[in-house]
Amino acid sequence: MKKLLLFLLLLPPLLSAQTPVASDKVLNIFTLGDSNGTFPQSWPKQLELALPRAHVFNLSKSGRTIGFVNNGDSTLNSLLVIDENLRKAAEFTKDRPFDFVVLALGTNDAKAVFADQQKAVPANLETLLNKIKTCPFPAISRARIIIISPPPYGAKAEALPKYQGGNQRVSNMGKTFKKVAQRTHCLFVNGYQTPGLDINTMTADGLHLDATASRLLIAPVLAIVGR
Repeated sequence: MKKLLLFLLLLPPLLSAQTPVASDKVLNIFTLGDSNGTFPQSWPKQLELALPRAHVFNLSKSGRTIGFVNNGDSTLNSLLVIDENLRKAAEFTKDRPFDFVVLALGTNDAKAVFADQQKAVPANLETLLNKIKTCPFPAISRARIIIISPPPYGAKAEALPKYQGGNQRVSNMGKTFKKVAQRTHCLFVNGYQTPGLDINTMTADGLHLDATASRLLIAPVLAIVGR
């Protein structure tokens, strides 16, 4: 009985230790991403776990690009649907301003079908950022924007024709996105250089991050929002 009581007393600290808390701030965060932002273990979910007092409004969608029509579906092109997504975010937050907008896009823009259009990717990103910054919703336009460049492509993904050569393309995005962030006065996290991330062991397919990889990806974001 004494051992049982001791275990019950220790249980809350043990459980809380499994979910590191970056900040107890009351934050309002708008997240936009692709499929890596949609799963139960996704990076927006990891933000919620690490920031228990934060409100995270997530509009990630599988297959989403920054500025290309992917798989023939125009709704996957962020530039074509950003006005609608901003309206949804404004309706969600009402009078409570967003503190941060976090973008994690580019993985699908690196597909082989878009290999010859890579010069357009950073330009599309800059256009997307400007649309957010100049939108008619002050609760969004005044938020600080954090750009997460895409994580690496793993070997399993690059073995498929539609992703061939993608790893080099997302590596390049880490460099070009940083320059866009500097020009537009946004914050930047290089997802390609995520410390501790092993894309070949922390994904089942070389693309979709498991819970551990998702936590590693947002660790620099937590350092920013927790300041």
